[in-house]
Amino acid sequence: KELQNVSLMKGRRANKVALQRFRTAGQYMREGNPRGFHEEMLRALWGYMGDKLNIPVADLTKENVRTVLGGRGIAEECINRFIEVISECEMAQYSPGASTQMQEIYSAGVEIISKMESVIKK
Repeated sequence: KELQNVSLMKGRRANKVALQRFRTAGQYMREGNPRGFHEEMLRALWGYMGDKLNIPVADLTKENVRTVLGGRGIAEECINRFIEVISECEMAQYSPGASTQMQEIYSAGVEIISKMESVIKK
């Protein structure tokens, strides 16, 4: 019966899918491909939030995520860091002159997902 509940299964697989995307982002980072890296980081972070919190893609906004995470007991500091990492990735992806440290963004993204996974057990 649980296997037929799509949102439950997405929530359970969210961390695994995010880790696969982080691996791909890490590969782009090693290749020196900032565009691919930032794109994959955004997919990993937004995808995790959408799947884990059962938020439809159309409703995935920074404010919606902030509200839902706050309701789930995630620390304000962690929520703010998630929003910062998303903003840094978006700025680097769409601004040609933006210089970012891919390693710092990668580490922060992995750390945020790990912290949230330990708090949101579903």
